[in-house]
Amino acid sequence: MKKVIGILVGVWLVGALSGCSTMTPARYSVSVDNNQLLKTYQGSNMSLVSMAAPSKYDSACRMMGPIQASDGQTIPEFVRKAFNDELKFAGVYGDTGAKLSGRMNKIAFSSTSGLTSGWWDLAMTLDSSNGKSLSVENTYHFKSGFDAITACNQTAQALGPAVQDLIKKAVSDPQFKTLID
Repeated sequence: MKKVIGILVGVWLVGALSGCSTMTPARYSVSVDNNQLLKTYQGSNMSLVSMAAPSKYDSACRMMGPIQASDGQTIPEFVRKAFNDELKFAGVYGDTGAKLSGRMNKIAFSSTSGLTSGWWDLAMTLDSSNGKSLSVENTYHFKSGFDAITACNQTAQALGPAVQDLIKKAVSDPQFKTLID
C-alpha cells in the first residue's frame, strides 16, 4: 500500500511540476539614452503606426511555456508601443508628421547560451511615408539561469532592455533622420 501511495504522489508531483507557464516581462520603461537621442528631432513629429510580425517566431522557452509580452500584446505590438512611448517621452510623437510602419524581421531568443547566459536577437525594418527605410538588428545578452524557471523568467525580463537597445540602434543610426525629412 505504501508503494502505491508513493507512486501516486510521484505521478501527481510530476504532473503538477511539468505544467506550462507563460513568462511575461514587466511593462516597457523608456530609456534615458533613447530620450536624449530623440530630443535632437524636436520640431519634427512622427509615429510608428504599425509593426508586422516576422514569418516565424518560436515563443517556447525550454519546456516551461511561451515568452509573451506584457498586457496581452504580441512582441511586435510591444515594440510598436515601446517605440511610440519613446517618441512621446522625447516630445516628438505626433499624428501629423512622418508615418512609420515597421516589420519585425527577426525575433529570436536563447535562455541556454553557455548554461547561465542568454540572448535576444531582434531585427526590424522601418518604412517611412516618404519612401525611405531603415533596417537594424541588435543582439542583447543577459544573465540567464541554470534551471528552466529562472532562465525563462530572466529571458522574459530581458525583453524590455532588448527592445530599448533595438530602438537605440534605430534612432542613433544616421539614416534615421531620412525617415522623418
